[in-house]
This record gives sequence, C-alpha cells and structure tokens, in this order.
Amino acid sequence: MNRTRGGRPTEFDDARLPVPVAGRPAADQMTDVVVIGSNPGALAAAIACRQAGWEVLVVEPGPRLGSREASGPGQLWLPARHGIDDDYATARDYFDRVVGEGDAASSAPRRHAFLTGTGPLAGWLAELGIGLHADRVGDHYPLLPGGRTNQRVVVPQPIETAVIGQLAEVVPHGVTADADTLVDRLEHTARAVGGAARGRRTAHGGAALVVGLLAACQRLQVNIWWDAPTRRLLTTRDEDGVADRVVGVEVRRGVRPVRVFAGRGVIIAQGGFEGDAAARREFLPSPSRPAWTLGEPRSEGVRQLEWAAELGLQLAGMGNAWWRPGLWYPQGKVWDAEQALAAPHGFVVDASGRRFANEAGPGNDFCRALYRRVRELGPESVAWLVIDSEHRHRYPLAGLAPGRVPRGAERAGLISSARTLPELAWKIKVDAAGLQACADRFDQIAAVGVDDDFGRGASPADRARGDRANRPNPCLGAVHQAPFQAVRVVPADLGTKGGLLTDEHGSTLRVDGPMPGLWAIGSAAASVTGAYDPAPGVGLAEAMVAGRAVASAVAGLSR
Repeated sequence: MNRTRGGRPTEFDDARLPVPVAGRPAADQMTDVVVIGSNPGALAAAIACRQAGWEVLVVEPGPRLGSREASGPGQLWLPARHGIDDDYATARDYFDRVVGEGDAASSAPRRHAFLTGTGPLAGWLAELGIGLHADRVGDHYPLLPGGRTNQRVVVPQPIETAVIGQLAEVVPHGVTADADTLVDRLEHTARAVGGAARGRRTAHGGAALVVGLLAACQRLQVNIWWDAPTRRLLTTRDEDGVADRVVGVEVRRGVRPVRVFAGRGVIIAQGGFEGDAAARREFLPSPSRPAWTLGEPRSEGVRQLEWAAELGLQLAGMGNAWWRPGLWYPQGKVWDAEQALAAPHGFVVDASGRRFANEAGPGNDFCRALYRRVRELGPESVAWLVIDSEHRHRYPLAGLAPGRVPRGAERAGLISSARTLPELAWKIKVDAAGLQACADRFDQIAAVGVDDDFGRGASPADRARGDRANRPNPCLGAVHQAPFQAVRVVPADLGTKGGLLTDEHGSTLRVDGPMPGLWAIGSAAASVTGAYDPAPGVGLAEAMVAGRAVASAVAGLSR
C-alpha cells in the first residue's frame, strides 16, 4: 500500500507512527488505520480518517458490503441539526428523560459527544454528496418534554448504484423507510422494475447510504477488502508480557492469513452476538433465540468477547438489545410485528387470555412488558396476536398480503384459525373465559376510541404506526368478526446493544484506562442509550457519530 497524506503520496516517516520499528510485530502489509466492518459507522470512520490524511484499510468479514444495515431503512436520528426547529438542550432533555440514569456506557460525556455530533454529521454527509430527507416518523415518546413528532428522523435520498461501479454487485438492494402504504410499495416496485429494464439500479434506504459512503471511499482511495474475517488482534507487550497496545490485525483472505500492521490503531465497527445461541443464553433474558433476530443474525461479538478477556477490556449493556416484537413461524422465520400489532382489530394476550401491554407502543417497551409477563407466569408462557376477519382483510400479517389465510399457513403452524374465540382459545392453549372477557372489553374500548387500560393509540407515535384512515383511533378496532386467527408473538430484536465499554472518543476501556490503539463503535460497543430506545434511527446515528469522533481521536495521537 502506498502511504498518502491528504491524497498525496509521501515518503515514509517512522517518527509519525506511535509504535517504534523495534516494537512492531511481523506483518505482511502496513497501513495507518484498520477498520473492521463495512456498515455506515465503519465507512464514516474510514472516510473521516482518510480526510485527516491517514491511509485506511476496511476489512469486511462477510461477502457483502454494508453489513445488515444496508438491507434496512437507513433511518438516522439527527436532532439539533441546521435548518430545523430544535437545539441541543431540547434534545438532551428528551434523551435524558428516556434513557434515565443508564449504565456505564451512558455516561454524561458519551451523551454529550453523541448529541453534539448529530448536527455536524448531517452537514458532513451533505458535503459528501449524500442527500437526506425527513422521514414520516418522530420520536418514540413525543409527549415527553423535548420530544418531537417529526423533523428529527431522516433517511437517505435514493442513489444510482452506478456511482460505485462493480462494487454495486456486493451491496444489497435496500428498502424504503417510508413506503408504508400499498400505493407507496407499488410505486417503489414500478420504479425498480423500470430502472432494471434500462440497465440501471437505484439503491434505497440503508443501501443508498452505504452506496454514497462507498463512493466517497473510492474518491478518497480507501482500501476495502471483503470476505476477510479478522482472526485476531496484533499487540505489543510490556516487560511482563502483558499486551500494552493494539497494532494491527490478522485477517483471512482466501485460504491464507494476512497480518496487517496498523501504525495508528484498529477501529472495531461491527459486532453483535444475536446469532450465537450460547451468548444469548448467557447474557439476554430468557426465552431468547437466534431465530428471533429480524434480519441477518451476527456473531462477530463473540470473538470480541474473547479479545476483551485477553486484553482486560470492560463490557457494558450485555443484557440489552434493540427489541422489536416479532411474529414467529415455528419453522424458524420471524417477521417484524410492529405494524400488525398497532393496526386495529387485533390485540395481544398471554396464557391467561388477557392483554398486558400497549401493543402499538415502542417495540422496546412492549418486549420488556412481555419479558415481565414471562417472569410472572413462567418460562412456558406464550403470547399471541389475536385478530378478526377485518384485520386479515385490511392489513399484512407475517409475510402474508391482506386477504384470506392460505390453507398451508395453518397446516405449517404459522396461523391458528377458528370460527369462535373459545375454539381459538382451545387451539392456542389460553384461558377461554379470559380471552372472551378480553375481547368484550376491547370492543368497548374500540367503540369510544380510548384505551383506559394501556393507553393504546394515545401517543402520536402510536397513531403513526396504526391505520390513519381508521376512526376514531387509528390503533383501535373491535375484534368480533369471525373467523379469528392467532399468531405467536415473541420478543424479537434488531441486534444486541451490549459490547465493549468505550469513552466519549470511542477508546476501549480497561480498568486502568483506555487500551492504546483500539477503538470500538456501533454494534461492537455498548450503546449510549442503555436499555432504552429514544427514536427510530438512534443506533445508526450513534455509530456514525462515533465513527467521526474516533477519527478525531486517531488524528490527535502524538506523532
């Protein structure tokens, strides 16, 4: 690799590297910074480090660039940015009320670093040519002081993949964050088909963000490897044989290991252990399964736990995840249940046949309530979404378009159907009297449009997830039209939130202070939000803000 400064080749200057020649381990390649992962947070860190003049190598463990985030909606929670009616004090007030005291990862310096970085991130993306527009959603708790019903959540503008040439072949297509109606989805599909017919592909959502960042990487000559999993960290050691600095990585390329010396250090930007059953059993509440992760489960965080034990790194937030209710097909498939639970003409019950939470509320709150109910009723307790024919006729359900239930769906165990509620209760093994009483009570609630039991549909965020055409409450409708169906509801997730404990600069922490040469961001680091979820797009925004902060820390190392 040719060393460059500001895009211009320079002669090698050993004095500017923190590690003397005598202390360097044997290596096959040399660079300034290695970034592990290729998600938006990783690419933000790589670009910012390159803009500071350092040579950067991105190593993606999988066969596709962008990681799971490239297949998501690409939502970013960016409060206090230029051009909107918002400021740091208002956003900080809201954030603190939602997150509360938090844990070690939610320190005041980390909160400050995050919330002062969201506005500059928006401007920086604009400078890179990545357009953003406001999404239709707001904060999860807009009725709290400082909460907002709009403006703070943004999504990337669509972008043609031709800007990154052949790299487009290893980037997922992505989805639109705001295609929430049938007309929206049909228009999106028509545009995609039309573009494909012309030999052009347009990326949406998270894929659009990844494509825009990869285009910047190409302009700045960031080196990118994929299918290159990191096997171990390279370190120097003190006189007692204790690792005192991370100086590179060993990755697998093809069939051989390649040792890469990183003079300024390594940024771990991709983690998570949601795909590892043993780690889930150890850290997450029970019940918990890899099959309940929405999207592609990851297990890179398991190796990072091994590194943490080896280097004496601290962990935080290991029992937390980005919880989201899921509709589970016992053969292994899980679907995001957010829209189905918020729609009218359905409610969720436990084994007693009773409701226990606001089905239209934030997914994190619903799943926490579900886990509380499991603790009260026992590990065998099961929750069910119970709907009537009106719900089935109007709204999607577990991968099924609105309409009739296919015959194979019930035989396969996805849906239980019955002509009466008592029959349905017998099929799903819940208390029949409790279920009938719940349906009667829910009919009364729906008639007046006010849920006095759990507040369903009281918040603007609830109503945005429901059916806006339904009156008087977008989230409430009677459940009394046969036939009735039930689908199992589980505490699904979008990924784990726990990981390496870092300071406000992204430095990984040991008991005695930062570990030199090693930073962690995104899913590799414990989230600043702790056990809570203030708004859509917080996790992705946190990763990208931290990526830029890490670059500043790398650039500030003594020369």
